[in-house]
Amino acid sequence: MHIVNNDQQLAARLRNSDHNAFEELYAAYHQLLYGTAYKYLKSTTAAEDAVHEAFVKVWLSREQLDPSQGVRNFLFKCLKFHVLNLIRDQKRSLAKQYELIYNTSSEHRDAESTVIFNDYRKVVDETINNLSAQKKKIFRLRSYEGLSNEEVAQQLGLSINTVKFQYAQASKALKHALKFMMSTFLCLIILIVIFF
Repeated sequence: MHIVNNDQQLAARLRNSDHNAFEELYAAYHQLLYGTAYKYLKSTTAAEDAVHEAFVKVWLSREQLDPSQGVRNFLFKCLKFHVLNLIRDQKRSLAKQYELIYNTSSEHRDAESTVIFNDYRKVVDETINNLSAQKKKIFRLRSYEGLSNEEVAQQLGLSINTVKFQYAQASKALKHALKFMMSTFLCLIILIVIFF
C-alpha cells in the first residue's frame, strides 16, 4: 500500500489506534468541522456536540478506515449524518409541539394562556396562509400529515430537492414570524415589569 499524503497517513495511524494521530486529526479539522456544523445548527452547543460525535465515530470506527481513502471524507460524512439527524429530529419535534398546542382543547388552558396561545396560532396560520400555494402544500404535507420529502415529491410531482428547498423556506418564514412575535412579547413583558 502506497501512502501519499498526510490524510492517508493519519488514517493508517488511526487504524493502528495511534492516539497522537487522533490528536493531530482533531487539531487539523476541529475548527473546520465546527464552522460547518454551526452554519447549519446555529447553536454553539449543538455544533460542538456534533463535532464531538463525529470525532467519536471516527475513533470507534478506526479499524474500518481505509488508509488509501484517507480520513477527512469519513470525518465529514460522520458530521453530515449527525447534523442531518439533528435537523430532522428538531423539525419533527417542532411539528409535534405545534400539533399538540394546536389540538389542545381550550378547556385545559386558563384565560391568559388562551390569549397567548391564540396569538401564536394566529401568527402561525397567517404565516402559512401567506406562503405561495406550492410552499403551503409542501409545508402542510410535511408538518401536518408527517409525509417524508420523497412522499411529498411523489404526491406533488416535484423533485426531492424542490421539496426540501420549499419546505426550508416555509419553515424559515414560520420561525422568523414566531421569533418576531416572541421578541415583541418579551419587550411587552419587560415594559409591564418596569412601569407597573
